[in-house]
Amino acid sequence: MLRQFHRAKPLQAAKLTAIVLTLLYSTGVYLRIVPSERITTLFLVPLMALALALTVVGEALYAGYRAARTDGHLTATLTADLGYTIVRAVELGTAVAAVAGVAAVVASIPAGPMSGPGAIGLFLVLVGLGVLVLLAGLLRSLAELYRHRQGARSDERRPGSFS
Repeated sequence: MLRQFHRAKPLQAAKLTAIVLTLLYSTGVYLRIVPSERITTLFLVPLMALALALTVVGEALYAGYRAARTDGHLTATLTADLGYTIVRAVELGTAVAAVAGVAAVVASIPAGPMSGPGAIGLFLVLVGLGVLVLLAGLLRSLAELYRHRQGARSDERRPGSFS
């Protein structure tokens, strides 16, 4: 019997759902398909991207800890599925770069009041970084879904497999 994706990989399923809903809602608000006059909807992309970036960094730290404790060769593990390793590296690199970019933007804000165009420019930089993080997370979640589906198909072909 096929295992459902949300049961096999709950974190990836939650990330995929959150990213898709965030991108759909934000695109709908931007294109004025979804009526929204609240300014708080503008902060949805940067806040979701921050939460996703923290999750990705936590995942990477945990995966690194587990890899350090195993007896196998790390290079063999990383090169076993090179495409997946590249997708994970892109997701992690984007998350770390976005967090560093936000820190650099915050550090560059001068003391005192800021003009309106300057604040809008900073906001657009944050939204751009957020969209990059969301797209990298979407790529990783779709790669996880693809791997899950491929694994389920190989289990179907194997006689006596009940997982």
